[in-house]
Amino acid sequence: MNNIISPKLKILVFRSNIDTSEKVMQVRNELTRLDHIYRVDVDLNNSENVLRLECHPSFSSEQLEQQVDKMGFHCSKLK
Repeated sequence: MNNIISPKLKILVFRSNIDTSEKVMQVRNELTRLDHIYRVDVDLNNSENVLRLECHPSFSSEQLEQQVDKMGFHCSKLK
């Protein structure tokens, strides 16, 4: 699947264990401080707590997984 929307935008989608609005705010605040991350959302109404990231195409899913792990959470890329 090609997740590159434009030369400057890519969307990454993950299942996560980010399961409260407080955790969403924590993750959103930390991730949006990073270069190349433009928007972070978590669907708390979905059983997999889907984490959706809008970022620059150079930002990889592995980089996101590492950042989320550093915050004490887990995520894995949806296929």
